[in-house]
Amino acid sequence: MRRATVAVWLTGGGLAIAQPPIPSAQTDTARHGMVAAAHPLAVQAGLEILAKGGNAVDAAAAVAFAVTVVEPFGSSIGGDGGALVYSVTDGKVRAYNYRCAAPLTANTSTVDYARRNEWLKTARAAAVPGMVAGTCAMHEDYGLLPLATVMEPAIRYASEGFTVGRTLATVLTDMYNTLADNPDLAATYLIDDLPPDTGQTLRNPALAESLRLIAEHGPAAFYGGELGQRIAAFAGQHNSLITLDDLRSYTVERADPLVIDYRGYTVFSAPPPFGGIAVLESLQLLKHLPFDTTAPPQSPANLHLLIEAMKASSADRTAVCGDPRFVSVPTRGLLSDAYARRRVQELNIQQATATVTPGPLDGLHDPNGSTTHLTVVDAQGNAVSLTQTLGAFFGCGVMVSGTGIVLNDQLKNFSTRRNSPNNLQPGKRMNSTQSPTIVLRDGELVLAIGSPGEYRILTTVFQMLVNVLDYNMPLLEALDAPRLSARETLPQVALEGRHDAAAIEELRARGHQVRVYRDFDLFFGGVHAVQRDPATGMLTGAADRRRDGVAGGLTLTPTTP
Repeated sequence: MRRATVAVWLTGGGLAIAQPPIPSAQTDTARHGMVAAAHPLAVQAGLEILAKGGNAVDAAAAVAFAVTVVEPFGSSIGGDGGALVYSVTDGKVRAYNYRCAAPLTANTSTVDYARRNEWLKTARAAAVPGMVAGTCAMHEDYGLLPLATVMEPAIRYASEGFTVGRTLATVLTDMYNTLADNPDLAATYLIDDLPPDTGQTLRNPALAESLRLIAEHGPAAFYGGELGQRIAAFAGQHNSLITLDDLRSYTVERADPLVIDYRGYTVFSAPPPFGGIAVLESLQLLKHLPFDTTAPPQSPANLHLLIEAMKASSADRTAVCGDPRFVSVPTRGLLSDAYARRRVQELNIQQATATVTPGPLDGLHDPNGSTTHLTVVDAQGNAVSLTQTLGAFFGCGVMVSGTGIVLNDQLKNFSTRRNSPNNLQPGKRMNSTQSPTIVLRDGELVLAIGSPGEYRILTTVFQMLVNVLDYNMPLLEALDAPRLSARETLPQVALEGRHDAAAIEELRARGHQVRVYRDFDLFFGGVHAVQRDPATGMLTGAADRRRDGVAGGLTLTPTTP
């Protein structure tokens, strides 16, 4: 990944660079960089790094660390994530897997799923965090600026404080009991023992110090150094299975992404144990179904086919997806045109399928064996699509004393079925619906996208791709379009109320059980996307109005001689 044009101009002079203003718009256009993320200050952190000469990976790392401060309910350095990085230098997309790992002593004896409600909101639920390792690995591979520079905005927000916005105030109120039950969470996120109001200031000086240690010593500080020792000591005192050996042995997995050809586009998404396999299979199925791209998006026939594709891909993902180090996942076969042609023969193109089962998976195996999302594209077209999470809001509801670090609850996400590809094993990484996605056309970046939203990530990213690639919607129109979601294990199809009433009734007539949600319901995710015009290099960013995200761009202007 070569130095962005922004950096060359900065060192060469002739352009005026000011501190980027705090972004506030749902969409923006710019030439020299674009950031879309869940909080205005996180977006500002990315723009600040781009303006200092950083590239997309530098900026993405800055945003990722900043989000752990300003959106603490959704991500933490005690959580995990996954990302795709596109480099214009070699034209390749690379996947990073830094999902949490089960502690080495975790098994069905030490983690009793029959009594899960007893440990779900305790440190027992925490798996070995991957966020710090993964973010730093991307930065080490591609970054231009020092790690300390990249992390400075996050440290500043934690130390000096930030203003509480609408979403955070609502979540803190809703999560009051969880916060009040943990002294460290209460001391950090409650003011006078009450949830703060919008406009009040929150500080996290302990987290600021933890981030400084990482900025100074790198990920080693977290995985065996001072922070790691404090985490392990705390874990030992609070019935967690995480040990210092678990932290020291954690590694980031660099892998090839999943990829398909779709109507002239090359679509990349995150490989297992992430959810990209379902997003791409849905596209493959749609390609072989009678989906009419000339019909209106509210066409009942097309909505029906979207639902059936969602349910079929969800069933297949459940049947085969797991940590590839432990199970053989037939990604090549499952995403092939041959399999899609076979699978669509089992789908009813007129009526709802009452019971959806996995497709004919025999012979497919390859021979070799709440959440937040951010998207960054720089002036050269380098791109990062990154999703990170704690699991539930505030993870397991435990903060490591004196560090500001909230622990995840990811041990809950293993399957309790013994023969499931996602069953619990020591060191294994649990399945995730995270689906960071990147789209190229003729070798040029055209779109980077992703969303939070639990299982709705799979259906939201799929629909966004259909809106942009099939219907050619402008990015903001695609993002604002009404959404639906379906999976094989739920009887109801969830739809936003802005769907055409006649279309909803037609879906019911086709046998779908429909539940209508309010307009722009956060249930349907929070997409952050950046689109690039290959001809001009112009960038368009967009953030989902269903949450508090914004998009902000960097455009440099010549100084007056």
